[in-house]
Amino acid sequence: MKRVTASEARKNWFRLLDEVARGEKVVIERQGRRILVVREEPKEAKAREAVPDYRKLIEAPHVDEADHWSWNWSGDGLELQDRKPR
Repeated sequence: MKRVTASEARKNWFRLLDEVARGEKVVIERQGRRILVVREEPKEAKAREAVPDYRKLIEAPHVDEADHWSWNWSGDGLELQDRKPR
C-alpha cells in the first residue's frame, strides 16, 4: 500500500490513478485524515471481460466478405450488391 501526502497526490494525480487502475492501493493523508483510493472490482468481472459473439445477430450471405459488398436500394427493397472490381 502506497502512502502519499495531499500535496504529492495533487502533483502526481494521474500517475497515482494509473497505479490504482493496475491494482495498487493508495492512501492520501491530509491534516491527519486518511483517504484510501482503491480500484472497484465489478461483481461480474469475467462476464464483462468476455467479448460477445455478434455473428449470431446478423445473417447475410458472405458476411465474412463485408468489405466487398454494400446495400443497394432497389424498388422492391434492399439487396446486396458486389463491389469487387471485375
